[in-house]
Amino acid sequence: MSRTRWMRWGRWARWGFTLIPVLGLAELGGHVYASHRAPRFDDWAAVRAPVEALKQPGDLVVVAPPWADPLARRALGDALMPLRDAARPDESRYPAAVEISILGQHADELAGFREVARQERGKFLVRRLENPAATRVAFDFVEGLRPARVDVRGTEPPLTCPWNPSARVVAGGLGGHPTFPAARFECPGGVFFNVGVTVIPDQHFRPRRCIWSHPFARGEIITRFHGVPLGQVIRGHSGMSWFVERERKGAPVTLTVRVNGDEIGRATHRDGDGWAAFEMPLGAHAGATEAQVEFAVSARDYQHRHFCFEADSR
Repeated sequence: MSRTRWMRWGRWARWGFTLIPVLGLAELGGHVYASHRAPRFDDWAAVRAPVEALKQPGDLVVVAPPWADPLARRALGDALMPLRDAARPDESRYPAAVEISILGQHADELAGFREVARQERGKFLVRRLENPAATRVAFDFVEGLRPARVDVRGTEPPLTCPWNPSARVVAGGLGGHPTFPAARFECPGGVFFNVGVTVIPDQHFRPRRCIWSHPFARGEIITRFHGVPLGQVIRGHSGMSWFVERERKGAPVTLTVRVNGDEIGRATHRDGDGWAAFEMPLGAHAGATEAQVEFAVSARDYQHRHFCFEADSR
């Protein structure tokens, strides 16, 4: 071999030895990238088996990070992730939760829960967590919104809002009003004046299931429940679609709660409050086995007051 060719080969050999660690680093980088890459759309089918193994009746299923929740709901369906849980008011009533974790993330709302079991499946970590401070709910007003125990009326002028089990479903689209369900109480004055169970996005764009109750131009719109078993307090949340209240231009909305005709408290919702909690002690009415509970909604200016609330007694 000539001296020139030998020198050329030597240079290539040195470059080759230099590339070995570079290729090693590239391989390591590819491994790190793959291990930190979110599961693909169809990978989520793998979570069904561990969730079914760990979930017990009454458990909540939570996904971390929250943006992956729709992927889990597609994989698990309504049986494992029903709407009442996916659009829950909070986590306080659940005795336990099954957390589906990807990318090393965990749900902040389950920070006080204790891990009792876990399974790993590919990119997924599935854990069952118990809630040491779970609260027993005596009555859920959202679940109880049925014509057998509820009537709806207005006060100025006096009017009634009949129950319609097969109304036309109406959805406002992106940035519009939430979906008005087929089964709802319909009041005179237009489609916005109804009382029914719907879902709104809160300030974090998480779904919240609640009772739609748009105020009238005058007076109150009253949703009255009959034969309600009571605990020690009435606790709940109020809100409006964040697309509406983020402008902070609307009038405050007042929710007044009465038990057997006695006012037990008021909660005023102002634009920008987001999904806001309230709690009202029941006082002398605590522990009643059958009570009449009214939720009265009013505003000094009813325009664009897309008000929605949820409540329970505990």
